[in-house]
Amino acid sequence: MRGQISLEFSILFLALLVVVIVSTMTSGMYGYKKTVEVSSASLGHAALSKLKTNIDMLSVADSGSKKLVYIKSPPGIWVVNGTNITLKGNGYNLTTTCSINLTTNEIYKTNLSVDAVLLERNKNNIYINWS
Repeated sequence: MRGQISLEFSILFLALLVVVIVSTMTSGMYGYKKTVEVSSASLGHAALSKLKTNIDMLSVADSGSKKLVYIKSPPGIWVVNGTNITLKGNGYNLTTTCSINLTTNEIYKTNLSVDAVLLERNKNNIYINWS
């Protein structure tokens, strides 16, 4: 009997096919949220790093110096407290410490957008003006 396959082989092959389909479907459905969180955290880390670098550069400048920084920010809340900047988002919490005291007038909420941040060097600190 050439060209025929056994019933056991057919059942095993179909079971393997079902396992492959189900495993790829569920990881796609449940992995999407985690992928979005990781990409948002990565974007937030880049924005926080760029802001910190510009603050550190401005901290050695003369009083009265200003710098306009554009950052691509994920959805989140920016909180400034003393020398710390914290970005709280959906599923992540990023914090950095700067070498100078920071002041701002508000907690800033962002969406997925490019934001302009004006940094102003005062005598003892840097004022962050969220635009």
